[in-house]
Amino acid sequence: MKKLDFKKVKKNSGAAMLISVVFFLFISLAIISGLVGPTVREFRNASMNLNSKQSYFLAESGSEDATYRIIKNMAISENEMLILDSNSATTAITTLVGNTKQIISLGNVSNLNRETSLTLKTGDGIVFKYGTQAGQGGFIFHNNSYVTGSLYSNGNIVGSNGAYITGDAFVAGSTGSISNMRVGYGGTGDAHAHNITDSTVTGTIYCFFGSRNNKSCSTPPGTPPTDPAVQDLPISETDINKWKADATGDGTNTTTGNVTISIPTTMEAKKIIGNLTINSTLTISNTIYVTGNIIINAISGQPAPPSVKLNSSYGATSGIIIADGYITIDNGVVFQDSGTPGSYILLLSDSECDASVSDSPCNGNNAIDVGNNSDISIVNAQKGTVYFSNNSSVKEAVGEKIELKNNTHFDYGSGLINPYFTSGPSGSWVIDSWGESQ
Repeated sequence: MKKLDFKKVKKNSGAAMLISVVFFLFISLAIISGLVGPTVREFRNASMNLNSKQSYFLAESGSEDATYRIIKNMAISENEMLILDSNSATTAITTLVGNTKQIISLGNVSNLNRETSLTLKTGDGIVFKYGTQAGQGGFIFHNNSYVTGSLYSNGNIVGSNGAYITGDAFVAGSTGSISNMRVGYGGTGDAHAHNITDSTVTGTIYCFFGSRNNKSCSTPPGTPPTDPAVQDLPISETDINKWKADATGDGTNTTTGNVTISIPTTMEAKKIIGNLTINSTLTISNTIYVTGNIIINAISGQPAPPSVKLNSSYGATSGIIIADGYITIDNGVVFQDSGTPGSYILLLSDSECDASVSDSPCNGNNAIDVGNNSDISIVNAQKGTVYFSNNSSVKEAVGEKIELKNNTHFDYGSGLINPYFTSGPSGSWVIDSWGESQ
């Protein structure tokens, strides 16, 4: 019988193989982890970077939405939330000093926040250097009429019995004159003109020639006499044309035919091809342009006189009403601001109307006629005549000629320096600064 040969099998060979497999597995996992880890991190970083960018653009969207609403004079609250693709941008709007607004917008995507800060300022203001300013037509005072404050005129100042100015009086040019006036009150008030005659001046008389005055001509010590310089009137044709264009828009807000306001009415940007008659309360929310005349009537039997007021959305900026024809303001009419100090209504006539000129285009009307006791903000008729009746109160008056009726008191209060309007050469609002704040 053949003898079988059995080999001896080592009992620990299986364990060695298992250890080798496990070691190889760990090496493989380490290699795979080394390869996959950076990829996962890059993917996570890329995802966070994408979410961060989305947060930034979301913040920008909130800021742009708020900016658009403010520029377009649309309703907007101090805090707004914009939702895009289930993510949100929170916008806070703060009104700062100096007619500026700050818009802070916070975008949030997957708890990643980005914040932008944008500051808006109003477009170029109109600088009124003087409370009262007349062009070459000058300033005419009838008997016992007077102005509380100072005035500047490119044309002559002509007074009558009892006429006076409580502040300073300036007449520009080498032929400018002040005649038959009392200038100054309470120890102050100077007169400046090439010729000054038949006048009483509280302060100093600065002139080249003077006669029948209470004082002789004088000049500042050590300086030769100089005539006041001709001053440009404050509103340019560019301003006026831009305001008219703002009111006209794309033409869809144009009304053809005369318009009468008989009940309280709010009016957006509007061009009226015809006349506008106001018998009730008109609230303006944007620039109004009338190709004809504007008549504001105080109708007998009404509980209150008509009024024109700014919508509260104007804030500290001012509104504009323009007429190509004349503007007549009846007795007791009141013009109201937006409720925010520093806001005004500008009434502007672009006509050459002068009731004293027989061939004037306005049938015996002045460019702007202000009735008794009317309380208004700013009147401007740089081509025509502004005529005031009794006890009119304004913040600013500019006209080619300004005339005061007998016994009329014209008080322009504190005057203006630089009111801002909601439309103008550079638009209603411009971006003053921008940046990412977080």
